[in-house]
Parts: sequence; structure tokens; C-alpha cells
Amino acid sequence: MKETKMMRVFEQYIKKFDMNKGNVKAMYFHSIKMMELCKDIASNIGIFSEEEIVVCGLIGLFHDIGMFSNKFKNCIVVDDSMDKSKVSIDILFDKDNLMRKITEDTRYDDAIKIAIYCQNKNGLPQGFNQKILHFCMVLKDAHVVETFRMITNYPYMDMYIDHFPNDLAYNDFKQFKVVNAKVSDNDADKILEVMSLIFGMNYSYSYTLLKEEGSVNKLVGALKIGNKNINRFFYQIASALNVYIDRKIMG
Repeated sequence: MKETKMMRVFEQYIKKFDMNKGNVKAMYFHSIKMMELCKDIASNIGIFSEEEIVVCGLIGLFHDIGMFSNKFKNCIVVDDSMDKSKVSIDILFDKDNLMRKITEDTRYDDAIKIAIYCQNKNGLPQGFNQKILHFCMVLKDAHVVETFRMITNYPYMDMYIDHFPNDLAYNDFKQFKVVNAKVSDNDADKILEVMSLIFGMNYSYSYTLLKEEGSVNKLVGALKIGNKNINRFFYQIASALNVYIDRKIMG
């Protein structure tokens, strides 16, 4: 599998969309960054061959290819019942069959499909071998790192916070759980939900990337909070998360 061919197919598919639209441009650079992150993580955990590292990069690059689709408006999900991962898989393997334009080698098809399908689902799939699970975990970790960057650089969430998180969201967080989206009902909950994604990461190297980027502090620093007590609360959350990250790095 050649990375140059992979990039060529990606660029050819993307060029039919209007890059002047902010969300399209952001999603384009998100895809490129995800490819880089997946390769970086895969290269540093010591379990993948060079070819498999390229596959990890492909998974990162194409994981959201479904967002570049007329099913979504300018790369925005307008119907929450629609699974963007399934759309991405359809474009890669059925509707547009992009994978066969990249390579005729089908050995990694199942791993690619499973990793992309699971990237926006809680937990890991059951009944698959460890290597497939690692493909899933690399994508999930890369997506957490990239989510912090995206929210800070392309604020697509409301950064004006005038509430404390609700008790259900905060209780999940205090138990080191990823906050369930179903319990989030205000902007503070949504931010806490993003911050809690750290609890679902898999590799110490992924935590190192968060620390090197200063991701937690950048996110909290980007919040617009008028209330001093709420502001103090989120900085305390950031401090606790930074301690958690250090512990994960140390193992």
C-alpha cells in the first residue's frame, strides 16, 4: 500500500467540494492531522509493522470521509440519527470504492472497516484479534488528541460558559468515566464531556502528546467564563486532568 496513492485518491475525492467553506476546510485539515497522529501513535507503541503504520495513517485520513458527502451539509451533521462512520465505510468500500483505487490488497479491509465504525462508539468491539483492536485504539486516541486541537482552533462548540456542569455529568467525570452524551444538557456539560475523553485513552504515548501540546490548558484557556466560581471550577478540573495525564505517562 503506497502512501502517495492514498493521498492522491483522497485529494481527488475532496477537490469536488468547496474549500472556501470554513467547515469543509477545517474537515480537510482535520483529516490530514488525523493521518499524521495515527501514524505517530502507531510508530511509537511498538506493535505495528511499517506497512501497518501506513494502514493506520489511511484509517486516520479516511475516517471522516463520509462528512464530505451530500448526506451532510458543508461537513456538518444535521441529522443525529445518521451514522457518519457508516457513510465513510460506504464511500470507501461500496458507493465510491475508494479503497480499490488505492490498492487491490484486501488484507486490511476488515481492520479498516471495524476501526472506522468504532471510532465514534463507546468502548471496543468484542470478538476480534488484538491487532484489530489496536487499529481501533490508535484511531480513538488520535481522535481525542485532535478533538482538543479542533475545539481550541476551530471553536465549533459554544465556548461561553455560564453554568456549572449538571450532577450526572460531573459524577461520571469524578469516577474517571467518559461522560455520557445523553446526560449533557448545557454547554458546561459538553465541555466536561470533551475533557473526560481523556479517561478513555489507551496508550501512554497518547497522553504524552496531550501533555506536549498543553491540550487541557489550551481548552480551558479558550473558554469564555464570566463567573469567577465557574472559572475556578474549570481550572481545578484542568489541574486534576494534568495530574492524571502525568500518572498515565509514568505508567
